[in-house]
Amino acid sequence: MLSPRAAGPLVVPLPQAPLVTGLSRTAIYRAARKGQIKLLKNGRSTLVDMASVRAFLDSLPTA
Repeated sequence: MLSPRAAGPLVVPLPQAPLVTGLSRTAIYRAARKGQIKLLKNGRSTLVDMASVRAFLDSLPTA
């Protein structure tokens, strides 16, 4: 059984999300607006739900 940490973080702060996901900040906001990526608020911080990012990336066609 994998530990939760081995699977990667559950959420990533928005400023770090482009480095972790390979998506631009604009692409993240665009996908969130379409309901494809889930953004969460914790106080003033915006967090990107990595499960929704993985699902979004899995839904993209192969090149």
